[in-house]
Amino acid sequence: MSVDFTEVPSTYAVPGSYTEVVTQNSGANVQAMPLRALLIGVLSAAGQGEALRVYPNITGSEASRLAGSGSAAAQMVATFTADAPYTAADMILVATTQDATPTEWSIKPTGTAMARGTLAIEVCGRRFAASIKKGAGAADLSAALFDAWQAGDFTGRCGVTARLDKSASSLVLTSVDRGAWTRDIDVRIGQQYGDGVTGVLMTITQTAQGTGMPDIAPALNVVAETWYTDMAWIAAEESTLAALTEEAARRYNAMIKLDTHIYISMRATYGEALALAGQLNSEHLTILPAQKARFAPWEAAASLCAVAATSLNADPARQLHTLALTSLAGRAPDDADRYSDAMRNILLQSGMSSFNVAQDGAVQLERVVTTKQRDGSGNLTSGWRDIMVPKTATRVRYAWNIYVTSTYPRAKLADDGSPVANSGGNNVVTPKTLKLSWIGQSVIYEGQMGWLDNTATLSAQATFERDRTDRNRVNARLPVQIMGSLMVIANSLQLQV
Repeated sequence: MSVDFTEVPSTYAVPGSYTEVVTQNSGANVQAMPLRALLIGVLSAAGQGEALRVYPNITGSEASRLAGSGSAAAQMVATFTADAPYTAADMILVATTQDATPTEWSIKPTGTAMARGTLAIEVCGRRFAASIKKGAGAADLSAALFDAWQAGDFTGRCGVTARLDKSASSLVLTSVDRGAWTRDIDVRIGQQYGDGVTGVLMTITQTAQGTGMPDIAPALNVVAETWYTDMAWIAAEESTLAALTEEAARRYNAMIKLDTHIYISMRATYGEALALAGQLNSEHLTILPAQKARFAPWEAAASLCAVAATSLNADPARQLHTLALTSLAGRAPDDADRYSDAMRNILLQSGMSSFNVAQDGAVQLERVVTTKQRDGSGNLTSGWRDIMVPKTATRVRYAWNIYVTSTYPRAKLADDGSPVANSGGNNVVTPKTLKLSWIGQSVIYEGQMGWLDNTATLSAQATFERDRTDRNRVNARLPVQIMGSLMVIANSLQLQV
């Protein structure tokens, strides 16, 4: 067997021992895959940042300054960094459309306080409360609410500003962002024990609905050659979802290899969630719907992106069931507003993900799926249902590509049975050599990593053939089966009598 040297000249004549140090892939370890998320938001009027500029390694305080305090983008970053503090994330902003408008709410107290008490308002589940004295009238009540608002940083936390309308004795809330997504900000009367004042009635009216949806395509073009394993966006709007899924499909292409997954949430009734599901069909898109949740959809999208990206990078085949969306705790929909078991079953089968709410208010993922429902021929398929399928396929492809390029970086290619290949040297590989490498790596992907199943059978069925017209190319077919997950246990408890 010959030995190839890159540093010791073959004609060197000076006596001595000369040893070059080189690295060689042992094939026993799997290369870790990079992890970086992209949070896509909208630049608010209060933001000091620039549209279509990537802000790397973004923090909550930076996002608040750049995107605008209380903006959906700033809230996304704050949520993501809270739920995945050790995961790198970048932010990019798109400009608001010129004709976009904000959402407004009027909070109007009426009556006269017959006793001391507390008036409270919740915005996105964040509560601000005012102490009310006996005898306070409508003007005093609204002024007390305004003072309570000013006492805390509620704009940054809730995404709305407040002003006192003295002529109407009401408090007016206006969304920081201008756009249709601002309609999904949850504003409600406080429901804690003790909230409410005898003789006082509170009315909340959405007096103006936000309009406008920016074009996300320019932002996607800016990062078209940058690898982000996961992305989150603020709203489930069909034209935007189409642009995102088209970009994700492009990135998944074998020649691009910049695989990404998109995370979206939406505030929707059961019917609305199903209606949108019927318009979608992408293995690279996950949507988490919620009916009348206190948390905002962009917060849920960022939290889901943070938790899923981190967990699936550690183990792409492991399901996300029971993982907590920590930042959403205590702000889930009320019992009466949650989807029933039957509804969640249909939603999951239709490509919508689901969550549960624990007794302590924790929001825990139930099952995370993709919106892929039909194959290329339009037939129903469940093969891509769970998010682990595309994530594991990505990981296997990445690991195998890295293995081949690092193990055979300058290899020559010969036919099976070639004398030079059988010599064991000369940096020559054959299709058979590559198949044996695939079989060996498959053992690792199953036994060590737990990504694949049934590799003893399937890896042997792999084929590696030298291209008939290109002597520098090998064509391979690599059948794999993604490791399953324990999700449903059907038991028959048989009482012996």
